[in-house]
Amino acid sequence: MALRGAVACGLVSALVGASPSASRASPGPPEPAHRRVLVLYSDERLLRANVVFDEGLRQALVSASWDPVEYYSEFLDEVRFPDRHQERTLDFLLTKYGEQPPDVIVAFAPPSLDFCLSFHSQLFDQPPIVFAAIDIDAFLHADHGVKVTGVRARFDGPETLRLALQLHPGTRNVFIVGEAAPLDPARTLMGWSDFRESDFPVQFEHLTSKPIPELLDRLAHLPDNSLVVYQSALGIGATGSLPLHALTEHMARVSRAPIYAALDAFVGHGVVGAVTTPTSDMAEATAELIAEVFARQSADEMPPVRALAAKPIFDWQQMRRWGVREKHLPTGSIVLSAPPSLWQQHARWVGAATAVFLVQSGLILALVLQSVRRRRAEREVLRRRQELAHTTRVATMGELTASLAHEINQPLAAILSNTQAAQRLLAAGATNGEIREILDDIEADDQRAGEVIRRMRALLRKEVSEPVTLDVNDLVAEVADLVHGELILQNVSLVLEPSQTPLHVHGDRIQLQQVLLNLVMNALDAMKDTASADRKLIVRTTTGEKRAVRVSVADSGVGVPDESIERIFDRFVTTKPHGMGLGLAICRSIVEAHGGRVGATNNPARGATFWFELPILEEARR
Repeated sequence: MALRGAVACGLVSALVGASPSASRASPGPPEPAHRRVLVLYSDERLLRANVVFDEGLRQALVSASWDPVEYYSEFLDEVRFPDRHQERTLDFLLTKYGEQPPDVIVAFAPPSLDFCLSFHSQLFDQPPIVFAAIDIDAFLHADHGVKVTGVRARFDGPETLRLALQLHPGTRNVFIVGEAAPLDPARTLMGWSDFRESDFPVQFEHLTSKPIPELLDRLAHLPDNSLVVYQSALGIGATGSLPLHALTEHMARVSRAPIYAALDAFVGHGVVGAVTTPTSDMAEATAELIAEVFARQSADEMPPVRALAAKPIFDWQQMRRWGVREKHLPTGSIVLSAPPSLWQQHARWVGAATAVFLVQSGLILALVLQSVRRRRAEREVLRRRQELAHTTRVATMGELTASLAHEINQPLAAILSNTQAAQRLLAAGATNGEIREILDDIEADDQRAGEVIRRMRALLRKEVSEPVTLDVNDLVAEVADLVHGELILQNVSLVLEPSQTPLHVHGDRIQLQQVLLNLVMNALDAMKDTASADRKLIVRTTTGEKRAVRVSVADSGVGVPDESIERIFDRFVTTKPHGMGLGLAICRSIVEAHGGRVGATNNPARGATFWFELPILEEARR
């Protein structure tokens, strides 16, 4: 395709040059010359390492070189056709690329580099050689008299075996598969030159140089707690006509033990893992070296050899087969063929779902914080309301001081009178019966005084009592006893009209007493300007609407102005000259907290009626 593009450009240039306008135009800058790269692979084209390197090198060359690059690749297939066809391969390359010789030859793996060094003087115009996938000192340090550089990879067989033993604890037997190492030091098996069996606490057995059927049968009957190590090099040591990757796939299918190797060419073809330089890293580094070769100032200048580190590389499918967990792999390990994550498969949907989740989480958090703040504010309002209610009770009790003193003085005076009478009777020799009657009167008067004090203390307490079941009739009677003295002092006639049956509610006794006491005290204030003979207070308990308990307090006072009757229970609304407008507001909040409601109406004749309703206790009603 690159050649067709070049030809097309040439034709267009020729046509443009023939036109009159083109002849008058100034000549433009010369187009950059095309660089040609020929990659010689040692093995057949479907070997995974060849595919990965080829794709990576093509892509990296586009980024590494500014000049247009024509890319060619050939496969020597040294595994299945060793040595005897090298001269024919040379003739083929010269015939195919003679008119367009490569500017750089890339030799991938030792057999390819060996071929290039052996026939370099006959290869075109002796182009520079850039090697890859080489880790053999004999290749690197020998004086070949050839312009050569490359990428030195690291194939670490011993470290591969150590890592395999860590991932498979309990291994007792290691079986070595592959050809015996050739006598030629240049062809030592890649990655295993430093391997010594004595460094490992396992038993070794060699399955080298066995025919393939016999080898596969042996692998199918391996004992438990075994490992297989595949010692081979790219283009070296296969028996028979099978390509290397096909051989490893056959072995992996029948083997009863996981297989490890020192080359990532076999990872993805049945081998679990290897500690080696990734082929993709080699491709990128090789492309950078090629770009440096193109940019050299002198034909004799060659960039230095680059050395790359080894990394653990694994096949996800084989890891899953042999129970190797990804969390047990060393840091920085590369896992091939892993299924795409949910994010990789559905990045857009996962991103949208994550965004929705974050937004919802933020809204929920905001609502929770708002709820916490609201509850905190409600608790603060309740606390202040309770303090205000307590202050109101204290103020109300202050208004009752004179009447309460009268209520207490009466039983105290009776106690004193009875005590003096008892003393006189004792002096006169009275009988036990007379003395016992006097003592009973003293006890009754003491209990009456104590009850008045108890009710005062209950109303003055700051603490709120627990809700209990109450009979509203008893509640009215208790408040009536508490204001008895005040009624006498103000010359008010009290009429109690309780229901004939008990009316039970569930509530706080002290708070409900405060509501009723506040209504009674307001009624007494409303009747201060009324004639003494007309001062009358009526307290009724009845069943209101929807089976609610209604308590009403009717007075004969001045009533409530019509413009204030609807707002009389609002805060800071009052009809008293010196009132603050908080008493009735507190009454409403207490009643509503009990699930009830309050109201007020003016009487037809004179005065007003204030009432409140509470839900009747269903259990008690049944």
